Amino acid sequence: MAARAPRPGALAASFLLLFLAAAAAPWWHRGLAAAGLVRVDGTQFVVGGKTVYFSGFNAYWLMLVASDPARRGQVVAAFRQAAGHGLNLARTWAFSDGGDAPLQAAPGVYDEAMFQGLDFVIAEARRHGIYLLLCLTNNFHDFGGKRQYVAWAREAGHHLATADDFFNSTVVKGYYKNHVKTVLTRVNTVTGVAYRDDPTILGWELMNEPRCDADPTGAMVQAWVEEMAPYVKSVDGDHLVTAGLEGFYGDGAHESKDLNPWGIYYGTNFVDTHRAAGVDFATIHLYPDLWLWGSGAAAQLAFFRNWTRSHARDAELYLAKPLLVTEYGKFLWDGVANRTQRDRFLGLVLDSIYASAAAGGPLVGGAFWQLLDPGMDTLRDGYEIILPEDQRAATIIGNHSRQLAELNGQDVEAVRRRSRRRWGAHRKVHVLGSSSSSSSGSRSSSDTPRLHMPLVRFIISLFRSSISSLFSSAAYRP
Repeated sequence: MAARAPRPGALAASFLLLFLAAAAAPWWHRGLAAAGLVRVDGTQFVVGGKTVYFSGFNAYWLMLVASDPARRGQVVAAFRQAAGHGLNLARTWAFSDGGDAPLQAAPGVYDEAMFQGLDFVIAEARRHGIYLLLCLTNNFHDFGGKRQYVAWAREAGHHLATADDFFNSTVVKGYYKNHVKTVLTRVNTVTGVAYRDDPTILGWELMNEPRCDADPTGAMVQAWVEEMAPYVKSVDGDHLVTAGLEGFYGDGAHESKDLNPWGIYYGTNFVDTHRAAGVDFATIHLYPDLWLWGSGAAAQLAFFRNWTRSHARDAELYLAKPLLVTEYGKFLWDGVANRTQRDRFLGLVLDSIYASAAAGGPLVGGAFWQLLDPGMDTLRDGYEIILPEDQRAATIIGNHSRQLAELNGQDVEAVRRRSRRRWGAHRKVHVLGSSSSSSSGSRSSSDTPRLHMPLVRFIISLFRSSISSLFSSAAYRP
């Protein structure tokens, strides 16, 4: 049957209804472009002066897969599934340094196909209403990272001792700054919008999990962040910047080193580094079973509680900045964990995020590691969540996303008043062994039975090597 043309009056009424609906709809239903850039107001992320909270995922592989036009359907599917479960943040790589599939093949030399893959990722994220946190290099050797930068400098005749010279070599820092400028000023071939002008991008992460064995005090990483965060701001003064820390404490003020897994130092200072000029928000990662390998469930739960509570308090009392758990996960390897345990862990993390957000606290979002599309078996690493195939995890994540989304659009001052009621009477109470710590019911990482520290470092070193080999051989090769 042929459709009848609408009457002029009905057509006008339809347009009016659409206009009124669009005007009344919250900003998060009108698209990222209409919403504008994400800002920080105290411990809250805001858009247009109203709060926004993040339920997110990691998918480091997005640019790599999208660089092959034949595989872009997997990127589209991942964003579609994520959006369908209420996820509104994706963390991914904006780097691939050297190697077989480089974005940057040599200092200042870029592969256009890879860049167009990243263009496509940003355009699809925007189309699905998902913000992006883009990471600019890696502490580890996967996809190049600091070791590749140092190798480039050596090839150019500079005598550098270790990969940690990434943090203090003038030549290497010049390479990194050039990469920052190249990425941030890139004009997207799909949207025509420069990256530094695109509201799809939540912000820039200086490095994935910076660590520095050469200087366990954290001073070397501190100086690097103090130089690089303002440099990023000089190129892009609108987007947010974070360092990319896992949350390990060091020798700076207000640090709680005994909270680190097994008490080991990693060359970073959670509080001092996040206080650096140009750093807008704080991050932590959360892998109790990996970091406390071989310990029992009770010890891992105690660590989880201490880790999240301590960093939330630090973010509130010492940083006055938002806090995101930008990676969290639990193994699904046979004999290590099962889905019931993993789902319980998901629930604990997401409940802690929601409890903080609902009370006006600084912990305002997170991103699980990692989202995969069905059929991406070569990218499995034991942490993957494939939403169409994992209904229980999908339900937990979807419910959390909906609950968190209900908090969006609040007046920041009202949130601040709730936060003051929660935190105003408190001082720094998480220092382990204090009476206030015990009264809160928290358990210290020192409750975990400890091995002789040199032996622990040796065992963890071996384990890291095994994990790194696994990632290099399988998980990071699509």
